Amino acid sequence: MPKVDTWDQILRKQIKLEHGRGWSIGPQSGKAKLTRRHPDGTRSSATLAIQWAASNGSAINAAIAHLRLLMEERGLGFAEANALMGASDANAGAAGGVNWQRVVDQFLESRADRRASTLGDLRYRVGNVLKTLEAKPRPRDGRSLMRAYAAQHFAKCPPGGKGRSAHLGDVSALLDFAVTRCGVDACWKPFEGEELRELIGVAHRAAGEELRRPIKPEQLAGLLDDLEANEKPELHLAVGLVGLFGLRPAELAVLRVDDGGHLRVGADVKRNRWAMKRPKAERLALPLDIPGRDGEGARILQLFDSKLVKLPPRILTTIERGDFKPVGEAFRKLLERYPYWQQLVATNPGLTPYSLRHGYAWRGHKAYDRSLSVRDLAALMGHTPAVHLQNYGKWTDEQGLIEAVNRIK
Repeated sequence: MPKVDTWDQILRKQIKLEHGRGWSIGPQSGKAKLTRRHPDGTRSSATLAIQWAASNGSAINAAIAHLRLLMEERGLGFAEANALMGASDANAGAAGGVNWQRVVDQFLESRADRRASTLGDLRYRVGNVLKTLEAKPRPRDGRSLMRAYAAQHFAKCPPGGKGRSAHLGDVSALLDFAVTRCGVDACWKPFEGEELRELIGVAHRAAGEELRRPIKPEQLAGLLDDLEANEKPELHLAVGLVGLFGLRPAELAVLRVDDGGHLRVGADVKRNRWAMKRPKAERLALPLDIPGRDGEGARILQLFDSKLVKLPPRILTTIERGDFKPVGEAFRKLLERYPYWQQLVATNPGLTPYSLRHGYAWRGHKAYDRSLSVRDLAALMGHTPAVHLQNYGKWTDEQGLIEAVNRIK
């Protein structure tokens, strides 16, 4: 009778046909050991996380194919490619045969130097990724994962808002890390550009007012009244300062009252390169009261100056750290967790904490018998007339033009 090859002999022949000479396999402590013979005669070996068994022949061959792909496509040596293979687990039941828990652990470890609040948000979002990967139908690549993540976790994130950008930014970073640092297949790379903008919701925001959705006077009045009625004096103060004075939320960190009793706002809280090259002086901030509630801005300012009521502890703690962006984030989180605000957003999709600032611009142009000029309102808000027109110029419509002309007759 002709001799019948054993399973490992068949596998060795298959490896030679598919991958050429220089690859060999054998058992090592019950697992598959892979050896690569280099052209110069040297050898490199690695023990795969696969049991040495006939039932795993295909898995062993697939691991060699993956290792070759990493070496050839990324120009890696055997040891480097094998290190990246650590995140791929042929026996894992997760999507695509990837041990995503291991990827997530390594990703979080690589960002362990982040501040505690940032790391907390990151853990929450990558935890959501793991939940999405276990949901059915399971995502099989980066694109389907990002779309499934949005469908499952964006119920309270309005289109175009910073919440969606932050979530998808962390998901994208995790997927990039998985592909570039953990050897996960390139099909898991995140999408970007127009597809990403569509998922965030930028492409779906209506032109005009929807682009910079303002909180209307009656909505701001209701919010302030509810905060006061529910004995939330710290958040009431923060909302009053941002909404009545048109502040960027981060500017809560750089406020002072001058000798004349006026609010002054420090410069460059945005901390971008353009701003850092063009330092600005403090700007004067004046309140635009809600129609029918004259003097409310002055009372908020007096309360702030008296220090009888302070800003929320979470905001004060963030201010003490000396970085501006987290101040705005702290304000956003406090507001988004407040029930009355959640009701406003539910009935007025598109509202964001920044809508308090946009509402200041809306009142300056639309709420009074005489409106402020673009130049004056831009100066009060701390940007140029060109930026002001870019952000708020689309609020002009035919009805608004009619009303504007009637006001000056």
